[in-house]
Amino acid sequence: MKKIKWLVLLAFFALAGCANYSGDNGVENRWRSVDAPVWEVGKTSEQEVVDVLGPPSQLINLQDQTAYYYLREHRAGKALVLLLYNWGYQKLTYDRAVFFFDAQGTLTKYSYSPEALPYDEAD
Repeated sequence: MKKIKWLVLLAFFALAGCANYSGDNGVENRWRSVDAPVWEVGKTSEQEVVDVLGPPSQLINLQDQTAYYYLREHRAGKALVLLLYNWGYQKLTYDRAVFFFDAQGTLTKYSYSPEALPYDEAD
């Protein structure tokens, strides 16, 4: 009988697992780079932004303006998988930049999200 209890306990732990994971999606957040230029409202062009940041995650056409939306997502989580009980946790962090251009392609305003991910040149 003791052997059966130990086998059941051993099988319970053999079927259990833990996981830690993380990952990134979206464009590189070059707007957080120390080398990122200072954007000048009324002077910076669409092409200058694209040359530095690359293509946007989303291009939004407004009536007389265009918005370039850049998004970087980071996720990190932990999980515990047991025979009778599972637990998981995931945290998502979004880093965003939005640039608005007039019909001539000149920057009218821009904004970064207050939630920031560190820029990593290794990406």
